[in-house]
Amino acid sequence: MLVRNKVINQWYDGKITAGSPWEDKIIENLENADIVVFLVTKNWLNSEACIEEWDKAKLFAKEQPNKRLIPIIAAECAWKDFDDMKSKLVLPQDGKPVSQWKPMDSAWSSVYDGIKDVASEVKKNFKLKTKFETELKSIEFCSTNSKDIFLEDVFVFPSLTAYSDDLNGVELAVKSFDELIEEPLQFIVGENQSGKTKLCSWIYLELNKMEYPCLYIDLAQIGASKDKEKILKENFIKQQTGDFNLWLNSPNKTIIFDNLSKDSNCIELIKFAEKHFSNIMIFTSTDVYRSYYIDDDRFVDFKRINIKPFCHSKQEDLIKKWLEIKSSGDDINHSLIDAIENNINSIIIDNKVLPRFPFFILSILQTYESFMPENLKITAYGHCYHALIVARLIKSGINQEDSALESAFTFCSNLAYKIFESENGLNLSEEQFTKFKEEYSSEYIIKNSIFNRLFSENGLLTKNHGKIEFAISYSYYFFLGKYLTENYLANKEKISAMVESSYARHNSLTLIFTIHHANDISIIDEILAHTMCAIDQKQPAKLSKEETSIFNGLLNDVIPNKLHDTSSGFREIESERAKERQFRTQHEENVGSSDENIEQLASENKLLNQVFQCNKNIEILSQILKNKTGSLKKAKIAEIVEILCDAGLRLASILLGDDKEIKACVKFVYDQYKLSEEYDSTKTDSYHLKKIQNIVTFRCMVWVISSIEKSVKAINKPELREIIIDIVNQKNTPAYHLIKYFYMLDTCDKFDGNLKHELEFMMKSYTQDKSMFLNKIVSIRTQHYERTHRIKEQHRQSIFSLLGLKDKKVDAKLDMLKL
Repeated sequence: MLVRNKVINQWYDGKITAGSPWEDKIIENLENADIVVFLVTKNWLNSEACIEEWDKAKLFAKEQPNKRLIPIIAAECAWKDFDDMKSKLVLPQDGKPVSQWKPMDSAWSSVYDGIKDVASEVKKNFKLKTKFETELKSIEFCSTNSKDIFLEDVFVFPSLTAYSDDLNGVELAVKSFDELIEEPLQFIVGENQSGKTKLCSWIYLELNKMEYPCLYIDLAQIGASKDKEKILKENFIKQQTGDFNLWLNSPNKTIIFDNLSKDSNCIELIKFAEKHFSNIMIFTSTDVYRSYYIDDDRFVDFKRINIKPFCHSKQEDLIKKWLEIKSSGDDINHSLIDAIENNINSIIIDNKVLPRFPFFILSILQTYESFMPENLKITAYGHCYHALIVARLIKSGINQEDSALESAFTFCSNLAYKIFESENGLNLSEEQFTKFKEEYSSEYIIKNSIFNRLFSENGLLTKNHGKIEFAISYSYYFFLGKYLTENYLANKEKISAMVESSYARHNSLTLIFTIHHANDISIIDEILAHTMCAIDQKQPAKLSKEETSIFNGLLNDVIPNKLHDTSSGFREIESERAKERQFRTQHEENVGSSDENIEQLASENKLLNQVFQCNKNIEILSQILKNKTGSLKKAKIAEIVEILCDAGLRLASILLGDDKEIKACVKFVYDQYKLSEEYDSTKTDSYHLKKIQNIVTFRCMVWVISSIEKSVKAINKPELREIIIDIVNQKNTPAYHLIKYFYMLDTCDKFDGNLKHELEFMMKSYTQDKSMFLNKIVSIRTQHYERTHRIKEQHRQSIFSLLGLKDKKVDAKLDMLKL
């Protein structure tokens, strides 16, 4: 009757046909069944096969929250002493054996009612299946810590934006899950490896926590079935417990579609889903969206959400989560976070080479933690890029055999050089690519399967609007650098030309990746020579009292001695760090947008050409220091450090010394301002001149400090401490003393006695009457460190004492004592 009324679907081993693998069939149905019924007798209790089935069913029940095991006591036996059976609700009622009921039909009626009630309850009980939940939570990263890592351990809400209909298409941030699910119909668009699939998983898990009905469909796995409801049902059964038909009729359901392609079957399924689901989220790649759906009228009601690379704050949040996995304590080591950030930023290179997506950040963290290169031809950062490329090739389906990977590497290296030679951007036309492939195939063997995998979804290459290009820019520069290194003599003149124009973005990145692969130091020597010659009409700034006196008026009248008061509690420190990282993100965006202007200005003005070249060479030399310290002699490292620091100080010296140029600039700006409509005639000339002079002087001071900070950032590798101290002792100038102090502040594990001693030296050597500039800059930089790092109280008090400032925290304690 239960089967006839479609209350249950029944299976028993009598349905196994002759010749079928009966054990596999039994296990399969034990796993898939919602209700497993056992007819318990003395013979059942004595049967090893029956007990094995019971154990299997119990094991499956642990992973399936809706699975019910129902013992039916058919005859008198010692069932209460078997395993945990007495903890189950057995049938018939009260566990009275069927054989003892008079009449016996009453017993079977009790069994019928009991199974019917359970079936009704199971149908309405919609729960996420443990196996599918584990799939959603799993990630492809691991830590040296033995603890398993799951999605919730490292998930940081992504950088999402949407175009506002109310604000003339302005792009607005989507800051939270609640904001994300406000729109019922959405296209969520992102680059490859931007985290689309894991965002799908996280959204599903969050909706499940809120007990909102949800279904996930991977459109890449649906096949060509015409029965759309069957597709939904199959996915529902894999993901959840309960009755599909009841679930399908429930209100306010969400369906998440992942991996949308141009396949018409995808569209048909989405259109079918629109009849049954009130909320639809479609995830697809940027290329697919732009090529097929951006102007598709069928999706006119769908709002587009864009997945952007992480900002610096979100990157820091992810680093903290990674460190929490490894650490058992609650203390946050901000200096360690800073060091890790520096490593990641050096590899990502201001979002120009690698997008700051979670996948790449975690890949870098895992690569650094798990292993370092055995092959010394590959540097530390070079190894990281190498590992990312190998992982991508394997994910695309290319065999892990050395020959298959080597074949892919050789093809990509030659292609990168062909793109470089074509001088038409970072791509080839289809016609150029076809010709290249023919020429390559005449010289090298490459299997069609490898070639096809390179163009697959996870491959290294992509076809975009008739252009062939590398899917992610770092792979282009990696392979171009590899080719140039392997063919250095044949391309020496081209490399030299790039060194001379290193300010051009593509040249600097190509040089960085060429150095990653290089064993020969010829390229390094050439860059060092060009850096020494840049702005060679200027001597490196010493930051003497005379040089920096132009800033005294500004420092006295405008720049405060103390940053605004705030307590140094955990929340305040995190708030200050968030502000700092917000500034970094804004700066990074501004730098990215100014690359073309730099190249144009450099071509028009000789001094600017040298300034930009010097600036860019500092970045390149920084990469050398961070990659080659294990393979270069100390003397060469010291030479690089000295040239690099001198370069930064020559940049600083451009605006130091004679204040006549500043005064002339102030007068010129004032004359122009006086002719403009914004001129305020109610104020005196002296008022306007003073205000303009402060603005101009402040910008000059920012330039000087930025030039010094650039050199410090380039050398902030703890292993260089001994070399840097030796150079500072040899130079013995205020500028080098400042560089040393900033370096120690940036590379210390914590503020300790050594750093306190260094601060004491700076404050005693450069009092306000000896050098107002150094005194105030050291004070401000140290205060900033104190506000963004956790420091022991005794050292905090020492800092404020040495800086001659009041500690608000101490004053508050004294006030409490007075009360």
